[in-house]
Amino acid sequence: MPDQAARLDAVLQRFQEQAARAAELKDQIANLRGHARNADGSVTVTVAPSGAVLGLQLSPQAMRRSHTALQQEILGAIRSATQQAAAALNQTVEPVLGERAEQFREAFNAHVEPLGPSAPPPASSLAAPGQPASPPQMPQPPQNTRNRTNPRAVEDDDFGGPILRRE
Repeated sequence: MPDQAARLDAVLQRFQEQAARAAELKDQIANLRGHARNADGSVTVTVAPSGAVLGLQLSPQAMRRSHTALQQEILGAIRSATQQAAAALNQTVEPVLGERAEQFREAFNAHVEPLGPSAPPPASSLAAPGQPASPPQMPQPPQNTRNRTNPRAVEDDDFGGPILRRE
């Protein structure tokens, strides 16, 4: 019996150490950021390791570009910042996870699609200059007529009278 208690204590101790390392790793990951600027410094981006944009600063110089050139500058800065954040993430998890770090990277990036140029939205979804954007049209819910009676088929002979009848 003392052997089992000692083994249980050892397992519990290892679990507590792993939980403490996991909590520390979680805090470190939460504070990771990637920062990048375009070549002339007019676009600055801050991202999380997931690629979520946390900050975007545009200088007046950036606003002198065409919309497509500005889009490409922003996307390029986001890519660079995301690569920087991913490298910092790898450096953070590698010592803790060891050989499991690759599994972590695969799981972490499983939902990420490559970021690249995209087609502009259809013109019909954009408001005319000087006009407010129209709210999106909400689809109408389907009418479920199952278990509903036709209101015209309901007899209204007894409506309006007393509930209890005396006869």
